[in-house]
Amino acid sequence: MISLTLCVFLFLLAKPIQASEVLFTDEFIVDNLESWAVVRNSQHHHPEKPCFNGGYPAEWEVTDGKLGININSGACITEIIPQNLDLSEVNNYEFEFEWYFPISTHMDRNVLIKWQDVDNWYGLHILDDKILLEKVIAGKAESLYNNWGYYQFEADQNYDFRISVINDLITVWINDQQILQTLDRPPFLIRNKTVGFRASSGNIFQSSSWFDNLIVKSLDQDGEKKLSVPLYKQHDPKWKNHEYDHANDWSKSPSIARWGCALTAMTMILDYHSINQLPNDQKLNPASLNAWLQDQDDGFIGGGLINWLAVTRLTKTISEVLKTPTLEYEWLEGEIKNAVDEIDKNQPVVLQIPGHFLVGNGYDASKTDLLIKDPAYQRDLLSQHEADLQSIRSFKPSYTDLSYLLIVHDPETKISLIDESGQIPAKLKIYQEYVKSNEAEEQTKIKIIQSLAKPENEKYLLKTEGGIIEIYTYDTEGEVTILTQEVIGNKIFELNYDSQSKSQLIEITNKFTLLRDLLKTLYESGEITTKYAYLKLDQLAAYAENDELNRERYQELIIKKIGDLTEFITSSDVIIKHLRSYSSAG
Repeated sequence: MISLTLCVFLFLLAKPIQASEVLFTDEFIVDNLESWAVVRNSQHHHPEKPCFNGGYPAEWEVTDGKLGININSGACITEIIPQNLDLSEVNNYEFEFEWYFPISTHMDRNVLIKWQDVDNWYGLHILDDKILLEKVIAGKAESLYNNWGYYQFEADQNYDFRISVINDLITVWINDQQILQTLDRPPFLIRNKTVGFRASSGNIFQSSSWFDNLIVKSLDQDGEKKLSVPLYKQHDPKWKNHEYDHANDWSKSPSIARWGCALTAMTMILDYHSINQLPNDQKLNPASLNAWLQDQDDGFIGGGLINWLAVTRLTKTISEVLKTPTLEYEWLEGEIKNAVDEIDKNQPVVLQIPGHFLVGNGYDASKTDLLIKDPAYQRDLLSQHEADLQSIRSFKPSYTDLSYLLIVHDPETKISLIDESGQIPAKLKIYQEYVKSNEAEEQTKIKIIQSLAKPENEKYLLKTEGGIIEIYTYDTEGEVTILTQEVIGNKIFELNYDSQSKSQLIEITNKFTLLRDLLKTLYESGEITTKYAYLKLDQLAAYAENDELNRERYQELIIKKIGDLTEFITSSDVIIKHLRSYSSAG
């Protein structure tokens, strides 16, 4: 499997989602507010005092079939929300209403699009002909792209408003005309509770807003599931020009905007699990995560590939401070069912398609397509990429075992990992990755990655045929031991893996140990044609392997036995050359 990391961006319209359920409606026929709650009514400079109108406290009321309020006072704000509307589990919704603009257009008018509490909300603010989408998180105003528009309002007129929130894409229509559309970006609300209405005054003391025929609809499909994963973009101005990895060494376009899709996808996964702060109290985002990885010996592997295991170690460190979960990493085959199974456990995943990494945070009603949070493209469904799902990265919340074995090498370097039973470990994953840019004709070398989760504490044989081999072993705490080797010629190493402390890599120089491996290879390839001949020679080599004092005698016995069995050995000269290429001390 070849994995490409090609991270560019292209804006496409979101795929429409059909309405499925009416969640709340009010035509304001009854002249009371039993279905509504006023959550704020205060002056800016005297929060203990409410808004006023003509010397009396201003109050929300239902009059003549409309809900509204009149304000005529200094700067103040008041909000009212439905009592029994909970949007915390609704991912896609729209609401529509009639909005009456009495007296003048030259006054503040507002509506709440998302509301968590008085310090966390999204709202639409109108003054004269200008429409502004506002966002406040933790009491601080946050910026949004394309968050304003214009409409020619007139006093004493009704206007039909429709506002939709679909996969973080917020769209506003007035009288069926789209006025603005913006894609939300971090930071996000922790929990969106509801929509609502707002009234305010500022430099203009007077304000009057009246609403009618409110309908709130869910746009979620029955049977679909979506996890509330925050969306980050690799081309966000806050970090798009930061050097990705140490990409100045291998790229003409070394930025996060160009290469940072996997990095940005990982940030989304971390934020979903409330892992949003580094141990030094710095906010965790693509820039700070990238900087942390740059400082680690194992942060990036193979020249441009993010090391997911280094990130799991970071989650362990953060967990000790913030009590957030440690994340265990697992590589999964690229089947949609595997992603669905993880999402059903409330675990979003990183998806890999040719040239790109993105987050899978849900699935459709048929469970044949995945809902995505894409760090580069404005797409909502995996199918919109029209590309094969190559693999999946799973991150399981845990407080236990982060042990792992990771080997990275070039395709021309032949590497075999053998366990104590003489077999390749059944859980060993082997796959290919490389990084490619479409901005210029450049790419990193293809790398083969071999990964083994939770290895047994035992001695493994590592057979190599030259080249640079990156070897990383991780204990249960996620601490890394780096055993990288530059190998010339064919060599065999003994890898003593220990999940509780540092593992060790020892080159095997005993020529009879190496001979036994050679004999096995020749037998498996058919160059030793009978099992009897193989076992006879292997028995003598085993004796010599463990009897240092009599190795010269065993060597002569082996050479003699080769002569006796020459009709069953097509490569007898290879065996003899191996024996005589080492000193007698071997």
